[in-house]
Amino acid sequence: MAINTHMDLGILDVKDVAFYTAAGGFIGLRHKGEDYKHIVLRRIMPIEHPMEYISVADHENKEIGILRHVGELPEEQRVLVETELDNRYYSPQVLDVISVKDKLGYVYMEMKLQNKQGRVYDKSCAIKDVSRNIRTLPNHMVLIFDVDGNRYTIPKIEDMSKASQKKLDAYLF
Repeated sequence: MAINTHMDLGILDVKDVAFYTAAGGFIGLRHKGEDYKHIVLRRIMPIEHPMEYISVADHENKEIGILRHVGELPEEQRVLVETELDNRYYSPQVLDVISVKDKLGYVYMEMKLQNKQGRVYDKSCAIKDVSRNIRTLPNHMVLIFDVDGNRYTIPKIEDMSKASQKKLDAYLF
């Protein structure tokens, strides 16, 4: 008996999809005769491949399929999908660590951040359970998750100032 090793991953063909802005500011999708007026986009591999393998689900969280690569979409749809993903996965870059204080089981951090639009600003946050919420990844990237569910990125820890690295050193595992 032959074993079928082909697995259907539900990859969407870009010729069969049309993303659009729907009523209420939601993102919609027309796909094979169906019109989904409110869809949800999720990155399957958010860190390694943020614009590849995007799960597309309806508003009830039923997966419609997977978009292999956002760059395969026509320009207008690509911009729409990228904007939606950027809003969902908002994570400003940490430029500098101004101060770090350990108090009552929380780490209070003041940072200089830069958002995708290039705006630089200072922000304070609280981090609980730093061993789980400050993560060093194999490519020297650091992710920080605060108690409010915000995430902050340091693309390469060694590119930060020595003073910032020293402030973070005790929390990097």
